Amino acid sequence: MSPVGLALIGTGMWAGQLARAVARTPSVELVTCFSRDGGNREAFAADAGCDAAPTFEAAIEDPRVEAVLLATPNFTHAEQGAACAERGRHVFVEKPIADTLEDGRALRAACEEAGVALLVGHDLRRLGAARAVKRLVDEGALGRVVLADLTFSLTGTPKPNSWRFRRETCPGGPLLQLGVHHADTLLSWLGPAERVHGSFARLVTDAEIDDVGVALVELESGARATITSSYVSPKTYAARLQGNEGVLEYVVDASVWPRAELLDGVTTLRLTTAEGTREIEFEERDVLVEELDELARCARGEAEPETGAGEALAALAIVLGAVESDAAGGPVALPSNSLLLGGR
Repeated sequence: MSPVGLALIGTGMWAGQLARAVARTPSVELVTCFSRDGGNREAFAADAGCDAAPTFEAAIEDPRVEAVLLATPNFTHAEQGAACAERGRHVFVEKPIADTLEDGRALRAACEEAGVALLVGHDLRRLGAARAVKRLVDEGALGRVVLADLTFSLTGTPKPNSWRFRRETCPGGPLLQLGVHHADTLLSWLGPAERVHGSFARLVTDAEIDDVGVALVELESGARATITSSYVSPKTYAARLQGNEGVLEYVVDASVWPRAELLDGVTTLRLTTAEGTREIEFEERDVLVEELDELARCARGEAEPETGAGEALAALAIVLGAVESDAAGGPVALPSNSLLLGGR
């Protein structure tokens, strides 16, 4: 069977990671790309070995294209994704699904109406280490999990001409761009969330957005979790889960970021129980390749998305709830899991 033809919209840093992952995935093929900057578009296409479309419409209407990768600003996802769906193209959109729940729901509705798949790029739950954490939690290796601490930070002050610079187009700052990964992974490990408390501050940068963010999440299980992110700390990606019978530490040498395929190779999992501390072995995984191969199988009608609209909306709700909580000065109740996951 021939590879699924892809169009890639956006030619920024992460688009480059996606293009390289496509080259590692036999079930898909990058046939065209588009971004508004003609020079960047042509250079990207030459490097990726694909065509450069003159317009967004030309890219998604190319008869070779069956699915579209959207590596574009959050606030464009709903409109661009709907345009792809209307043309019968399956949609892969980078996280977060949108910057409002309303837009995320609208994108889900557009894809459902068109009968196309919608996948959201919450790839870090697919890491071999993250899969191992899920297995240990489900097996009861930690007993009842009562606390979780997760952090993801990258250095990089948003530039004034960047959409990440402004609150209007990047509500939640680093928590929306980075912490939302942990929000999704947390929910996959420990189940639905009920409430969130948020706290944000601008401490170092001159950007409009806050450069640090914290979400205290109350889970339906009763456990409490913190998700922290910043744009001013050295690269950091880590988690710790505490149960009444064990503590699990998830430590990553994040200097390899954004090479997601390398993360498992520089990750250590340590489980401490009454018997002592031991390292947990796990299979290393190329998470972008797994996502893209799943996209191909969804396009062929052979699979359903692991992280579709429902999962993405649940993670987004935590971040946006934290933003609302910070403004209100108190906790915010989150939409029910059945509401977010409904209508898949």
